Amino acid sequence: MSYAEANRRYFDAISDSYDSKPWFKVVNDRVATTLRSDLSWVGIPFTDSTTQPVRLLDYACGTGLMTRVFGPYVTSTQGIDISPNMVSTYNTRARDAGLSEDVVNAVVGDLFDKSDPDPESLSGDRFWNFDIATVGFGFHHFEDVVFAARQLKERLRPGGVLVINDFLEGGDLLAGEDGSMIEGSEGNHAVHGHGHHHGHGEEKGSGSHGHGHGHHHGHHHHHDAEEKHDVGESNTEFRQKMNASIVVPHFTIDGVKQFFMEAGFVDVDVITMKEKNYMEFGGKKLWRTILFARGRRPMEGQDGPGKSEL
Repeated sequence: MSYAEANRRYFDAISDSYDSKPWFKVVNDRVATTLRSDLSWVGIPFTDSTTQPVRLLDYACGTGLMTRVFGPYVTSTQGIDISPNMVSTYNTRARDAGLSEDVVNAVVGDLFDKSDPDPESLSGDRFWNFDIATVGFGFHHFEDVVFAARQLKERLRPGGVLVINDFLEGGDLLAGEDGSMIEGSEGNHAVHGHGHHHGHGEEKGSGSHGHGHGHHHGHHHHHDAEEKHDVGESNTEFRQKMNASIVVPHFTIDGVKQFFMEAGFVDVDVITMKEKNYMEFGGKKLWRTILFARGRRPMEGQDGPGKSEL
């Protein structure tokens, strides 16, 4: 099974309960607070400083975390996700919030299928020249992170930015039954057991994994309805779907900088959230460190190796 199909199966199965846990709301609120507290770090004019439209592409949008984070600062948002059920949940929530399709809307799509890198369904004007593209907790599901970043860069206007968040390698702590941190348990504790790494490995600096292998199998758009699962559920079928969708569960700071720069971004910067965040995955309780990365599509004539800000 391709990673694309594995992602579709997993996220279709959890669309109803994806962000329903109390800890998930805490994490989402902290992500929003961190990014909103320093919008200048993102590096583009937002609606409070310009009268021009500000357009957001929320890729792997899920139920809309990054859409909600940046919603007050942009004029329109286009979501794209490989999971039809996630897209349905996203659009339902947008309509329930009184947001029209012209302001916030998502479609089913895949920009990372190397056999069809420019799909006809995503070829219209509304899918290009974004001021900002975001991916919230999505890059650990992508088989080829350099190709993914490059594909998103092409959808930005010159000078537009890609902003992502994900998990820091070595930034986990196990949690006890009461949810408290277990001191001395630092390491990598996220579930990752599908057993085939396709050469990207789990080595240090694995943020640049994946771009060396030149295959990406196509996925089927026709599918049967997935059995719905509760996020955090520890039954075997749920764990199998989750593990199959994860390529690598964490990234190094240098690894993220490297794959952004290999994808052609400039003004690359990676930061981490100060506090760890409690989460539950596949029956495991742990505290994880969240990282944020930003890179800019060069202005016309500026193409070249990206520079990294430390």
